[in-house]
Amino acid sequence: MNKKKQKVIIVLGPTASGKSGIALKLAKQFNGFLISADSRQVYKQMDIGTNKDPGVWKEGKYYLVGEDSGFKSQEPGKIKEQGLKKKNLEHSDQIQEYMVDIIEPNQEFSLDDWLKQVKQIIKDNPSRMPIIVGGTGLYISALVNDYQLLDGFDEKLRARLEKQIEKKGIKALLSEIREIDPGIENKIDTSNSRRVVRAAEIILKTKKPLEPQVGEGEFEFLQLGIALPREELYAKIDKRVDQMMKEGLVEEVKSLIKKGYDCSSSSMSGIGYRQVCQFLNNEINGVEAVRLVKRDTRRYAKRQLTWFKRDKTIHWIKDYNEANNLVNDFI
Repeated sequence: MNKKKQKVIIVLGPTASGKSGIALKLAKQFNGFLISADSRQVYKQMDIGTNKDPGVWKEGKYYLVGEDSGFKSQEPGKIKEQGLKKKNLEHSDQIQEYMVDIIEPNQEFSLDDWLKQVKQIIKDNPSRMPIIVGGTGLYISALVNDYQLLDGFDEKLRARLEKQIEKKGIKALLSEIREIDPGIENKIDTSNSRRVVRAAEIILKTKKPLEPQVGEGEFEFLQLGIALPREELYAKIDKRVDQMMKEGLVEEVKSLIKKGYDCSSSSMSGIGYRQVCQFLNNEINGVEAVRLVKRDTRRYAKRQLTWFKRDKTIHWIKDYNEANNLVNDFI
């Protein structure tokens, strides 16, 4: 008898689309907790530029957030020192959020690190509804498509395989891995390019046939994508960037540099931090820095949508009511 898979909800979409608000409401409605799927929110001390949900750490395990907390209730334009964003949430509903503030800005954090921790968090909470929320497509795809956790994970190999499919098609890659695993067609859905890439990565890395049980996955997913008209999304992005500047993004970057995390750190390469570094180094002026942050964020949102649109299992929604109905059907 097959073991019943644990159900997992994913709320995804481009930056500034309103994912967190919907995810918080779903968590409250369905006895859930949040897991961030944002490759930048893992960094401590980088709050404003990564747009973390305001919250506080509890028991050294998780981040406590609430939709009624945040900067809207604070004085607009007031510079906030590091840590003040994590407000007292005693007057708001409180929801646990994992995978936020877990490493220092100078530490490395891989896809494998994220997958291992997230899978364990889900397993450790069997009676509650895990809600993954974020816009890092690779993290979400890796979880949904059950990417294997291999020692010496090779992102370059995966990129090469994906590029090979784009240029030569899926049949050429299948022909290559068939030399090692002649029965590959009986083990995976060969019409699913992502599963073929994942299988090829394992086979080419191990030089062994794919084990029959690989690729089954431990969880059942409902993916909800936030769909907004482009003009509305871009307006939200511009508004968010302006708000970040008012909240003290420049001061946040100055504080990080003062603590020894210079602009060459990989964590500082993210949108917002990179442009502020250019401003602080007198490479561009303040107006140009804001313009570039807005432009690059819009471009990033476009790339996020391109990534997600390839996944036909995503249910695209406009508001919480649509999400609520789909979740009720799912559970």
